[in-house]
Amino acid sequence: MVNRLKRLYYWMLCPASAGLFLAAGAKESGLIEPWVLPPALQPLFFILAALTSIAAPLMLRTLFAHSLRSSSRADAQSFLKFQQRLLLTSLLTPWLAIIVMVFEFQKFYASSIVLMALYAAYYYYPSERRIAFDTKIFRVEAHEKNI
Repeated sequence: MVNRLKRLYYWMLCPASAGLFLAAGAKESGLIEPWVLPPALQPLFFILAALTSIAAPLMLRTLFAHSLRSSSRADAQSFLKFQQRLLLTSLLTPWLAIIVMVFEFQKFYASSIVLMALYAAYYYYPSERRIAFDTKIFRVEAHEKNI
């Protein structure tokens, strides 16, 4: 299970990271001129980054826990789908950070979005330890962990 989640993690994060570094390098070297984004839209991207990095994963976790309220254990397949949704949702934030590099943002919004992207990439990394902790919390059977 952990290997499948790590593949998904890297599949989502590597292209976003490469795009982020390419966009930042092109902007700093002067290869591209940053496009002007209306100042009224900058808070929208900030809110989207906060939703994808913090609020939506928290809501997904809460909904998954709520769906298990009447059962004694979690089904391994539903737990895997939950973890995949968690990764897909949280790793949208690095893609939003690319937009920060292409458009001209105020420093507060730009740095906040990049920090939220770093947070999402760090916190939701599917390490053995984190997955083992979640399987213990959600009572996933030990023989079912290796899906």
